[in-house]
Amino acid sequence: MKRAFLSFALLTLALPAFANGPDRPDRPTYQTDAETCVWTWQEGGGFGLWAEACTFNGTLWQVLWDADQGAFVTQQGTAQAGIAVQPWTLPDASGITALSALLIAAGHLAPEAACTWQPVAPRPAPRTMAFHSLTPTDPAALAPTPEGEVPEPVCGPYGASTHGVRYVITDLRWPGQAVFVEEGQERPLFDPASITRLP
Repeated sequence: MKRAFLSFALLTLALPAFANGPDRPDRPTYQTDAETCVWTWQEGGGFGLWAEACTFNGTLWQVLWDADQGAFVTQQGTAQAGIAVQPWTLPDASGITALSALLIAAGHLAPEAACTWQPVAPRPAPRTMAFHSLTPTDPAALAPTPEGEVPEPVCGPYGASTHGVRYVITDLRWPGQAVFVEEGQERPLFDPASITRLP
């Protein structure tokens, strides 16, 4: 217990939990672990979000902005565990389908992939906001193989997966922007509802 309290105290000193600001939603009221986690406000790429920094078994887990990748990433100590949230800039007056071309150009989606954008509803949201999932046109594409193995995501690392919850947000208040969200298999170390376009 003393070690957990000391880790939390050091974490609090290193990563202060900032107060709510005029452009920030309220700090979340839940925590993954009240003794070892603290909420911090993170900003990057014109967006902000509330993220937790937690010490698990002596290792600091946190979500930080990575300018090289243009994304908020989950960091496990000094190792990167993956992209958590990534904003994309869409061509003028284009819709969510334009993101497919950007993903293909970046090498994240095979040009021949039989995938389409489908509306999803992962949580309640303002009327201006829409959620989209890049989904295989063949529903069986995500089914286990005859040997019982889980197939690789047909629609790439930004598409629907059996490994966790993934989707893209668009919002009438953010014209020309699409935000990829990777929630994973369990509750992520960030609050998806707090993702905010900064002025």
